[in-house]
Amino acid sequence: MNSSICTLVEGDYHLGLGALANSLYFHGFRGNIWAGFRGSLPPWATGAIARDGWHEFVAAPDLVIRFVPLTTSAHLTNYKPQFLIDLWSCFCPESEHLFYFDPDIVAKCRWSFFEEWAGYGVALVEDVNSPMPETHPRKAAWKCSLQKRGINIRRESSLYVNGGFVGLRRADRGFLYQWQSAMDLVGAEIGGLEHSMFSFAQGRQDLESPAYPFSKTDQDALNIALMTASEPISVMGGEGMDFKSGGWTMSHALGPDKPWRKRYVRAAWKGSPPSSVDREFWRHATRPIEFVPCRIVTRRRRALLIATLLSRFIRKS
Repeated sequence: MNSSICTLVEGDYHLGLGALANSLYFHGFRGNIWAGFRGSLPPWATGAIARDGWHEFVAAPDLVIRFVPLTTSAHLTNYKPQFLIDLWSCFCPESEHLFYFDPDIVAKCRWSFFEEWAGYGVALVEDVNSPMPETHPRKAAWKCSLQKRGINIRRESSLYVNGGFVGLRRADRGFLYQWQSAMDLVGAEIGGLEHSMFSFAQGRQDLESPAYPFSKTDQDALNIALMTASEPISVMGGEGMDFKSGGWTMSHALGPDKPWRKRYVRAAWKGSPPSSVDREFWRHATRPIEFVPCRIVTRRRRALLIATLLSRFIRKS
């Protein structure tokens, strides 16, 4: 148990946390999952015990979810590096490794692989928008912002990584401070860390444009950190999150149509078949945490099967 896992949750993302925890346990993880949360505790976490700074829910033998209430005004997607820094500084300083997973990710491979991976450098996965050439105008804008602030660029790369997963050894934790520094830079550019790619439309539609160099907020900050940090990195291609074929590590549900929200048969009639992450999510929906009633799981699995059959005959033109 020399590794800790963390995530950030609010609203119905507690369902994603349930599947993430179940999948990690299935593949061999034993230890603590730290979940920063806003709002109420998940309805399935009944019996959670209040501790000094968190609520502790024993999900299974050697699997504990520790819910840490958050008061930050930052959008949670922008709070990732600070949360990891706080965990390693105050909550789990004994952990040799620390891993962040978005709560819409499901693990697919043996847990020990993740620890091995982080041993090679900061573990990351390429985004769907990767590669992004070193001379790309987005990166050129980042460099201008860094130069204005007197921040050195230590690494040039054509990579553009996804912000949904980061794994580090204790020896590489300095990377988190580079990420937080980049996050502060992005916050200054967008008018505060309470804004994000998920909330720009509430009054600043110009900021959500792909032409705006900081529209992906935490993810852009993570990629800026790649340019300024000196720690080694180990990056898998998009298959690491099932963004392209050949994946065996994780499945990541992009966009607002999460597996627990999706209407599979309706989507299949429109030419959108179930994805890998849809199947993995419902595969891990009941054990050891029953975060959805079994009758609903049975119904959704049946819908998945029907949608899969329909998708053999219906395709988007």
